[in-house]
Amino acid sequence: MKCLSRNAWWRGGLPIAMSLMLSACGGDGSSGNSTTGPVVDSDANFTLAVIPDTQKYARYSPERFLAQTQWIADNYRQEGVAFTVHLGDVVDQADEPSEWTYARQAMQVLEANADTPYSVLPGNHDVMDSSQWDNERSLASEPYLNHFPASLQAGNFTTFQGTDSTGFSSYHIFSAGGREYLVLALDWRSSEQTVTWAQSVLDQHPDLPVILTTHQLLNIAGDGETAIFTDHGAMLWDRLIRSNDQIFLTFNGHHHGEAMMVGKNDYGRDVVIVVVDYQSGFWGGNGMMQLVGFDAANDELDFRSFSPWVAAIPEGQRQPQDELSRWEFSVPMDFDARFSAFNQGAVDDEPGNIDGTQAYWILDEAHRATTTNGNVEFLDASGNGNSLHLASFNDPQGDLSNYFSLTNEPAPFGYADGAASFRGNNRVGGYYLTTEAPGLTFSTSESGNAGYLPTYTIEAIVRLPEDWSSEDNKWSGILNHRPQISRVCDYHQVDCSGGDASLGLNVSSLKEFQWVSTSQNGKGPDNWSWEVMNGYWYHIALINDGEKVQMYVDGSLVMRTGVGEQQGLLVEPGQPWSIGINSWEGEPGNLFAGDVAEIRINRRVLDRSEWLLNR
Repeated sequence: MKCLSRNAWWRGGLPIAMSLMLSACGGDGSSGNSTTGPVVDSDANFTLAVIPDTQKYARYSPERFLAQTQWIADNYRQEGVAFTVHLGDVVDQADEPSEWTYARQAMQVLEANADTPYSVLPGNHDVMDSSQWDNERSLASEPYLNHFPASLQAGNFTTFQGTDSTGFSSYHIFSAGGREYLVLALDWRSSEQTVTWAQSVLDQHPDLPVILTTHQLLNIAGDGETAIFTDHGAMLWDRLIRSNDQIFLTFNGHHHGEAMMVGKNDYGRDVVIVVVDYQSGFWGGNGMMQLVGFDAANDELDFRSFSPWVAAIPEGQRQPQDELSRWEFSVPMDFDARFSAFNQGAVDDEPGNIDGTQAYWILDEAHRATTTNGNVEFLDASGNGNSLHLASFNDPQGDLSNYFSLTNEPAPFGYADGAASFRGNNRVGGYYLTTEAPGLTFSTSESGNAGYLPTYTIEAIVRLPEDWSSEDNKWSGILNHRPQISRVCDYHQVDCSGGDASLGLNVSSLKEFQWVSTSQNGKGPDNWSWEVMNGYWYHIALINDGEKVQMYVDGSLVMRTGVGEQQGLLVEPGQPWSIGINSWEGEPGNLFAGDVAEIRINRRVLDRSEWLLNR
């Protein structure tokens, strides 16, 4: 996130006065038969207007609510406002008719013009019983549905596409900047039924970028700045957002203040998640709303909170509490790249994901998937779905950071901007990364079973800590395929046995890199490096040409390597692969201590120019 340094998208500047008439005027646009909202130049930037909780205005200061919608109506062409979203808590008391009257007067200003479409959704103050899920309410008793029925939106805006069966959730499609966008507005307590409906909407429009709005998704931590998931938000992230690559932007209100995060979805792509709610401020927010500029020329989203109410007050008459704007920032977004090839493993566009890559783990913050419970997960940059998650070993006590963390110090080669730092050992326990590796099935061995890799290049970028000791860290695993040699040999009907992991890049008791592997012709000799140094980044390359395997460390062929025939690699699909631990007889053990930046598995014999060492 970077600070906003220019205001190019605020075309024409801010108005110095505005009408506060209670009549539903239509601004400067016509009420023609627009099919998808206002007419916006396909090459121009545009703005999304966001109206957070208006409950205090509906109860105490309807003129501030009206100021917001009137400003949009008067300035939507000048400011390029293509669509407006309301985040719920339209009113403060759902059973108070006067509040709904004031809310309707404000929103009618937008309804008077087909070119100022909006979406709206209920918050906890808009329903009769806020403890109920949306599918538990008595629909006939809900004032929200009387004042904002589907028929109202359908009659005013051709952007409106429909609601769920309750009428509390809806979706619109609007056109701006040469694209169509889908707005998915969900109830504040979305039931499983509603999530299923939302998924069906996404499935019907698989190529449209989606802005998701709801009343409660993010909360704000005690520091007043850090965004955290609510329980409802965690459900939406886990059940809907992270697995639907179309959703690139979300907004919610409910929690007082402002905060945002950029999450990584299951495809490694950014989701900008924003909470904004000014109701606890002066006069319930003093008319403050959010404007989001879609700046295609500079590939960014520009955010600014702005009060039309304060804008209408002559500058010399404003009081200290009359804040015109605040919270300005920009988020980089390459719209063409972000909105292409939805749900198709977008992480596979990494420069290190070269032809033949089967798994590619880049262990930095940029490749960490966002989870709602704080669990650590890393995406597979090959696009083959071999995502890693953090697992504990030997019941480590104390903070996770004592055993595992991410550094922002890059290795001198490779593509990672940092590394995973492992600091556990078998005495005190620790953590490692693991995956069931659904993409590492490879081809068929002579037995007829999958799990055979005829040739390969496996690379790792690692560093041992300055305090490495043989007592604590001997025979630890960098990369490991957990099942023992005997099991993999039996699976592929090969005559060999042993309790070691069928595949392992390890650190020996003498601080050597060791490569253990099982091939089509059985268990071959291990490969060994020299004694390596502490606190030094190494690139390890293991190359099998179908006849033998050789180890290179920092580009140099090691002495004890390539002895004996080893035809490719055998594994058992569906069995765990791990980073940061070894195994014996199929059970994990011997935690790695050090830093791992990248590990890449490729089915080809890579030319030296293709190695991560040269990047």
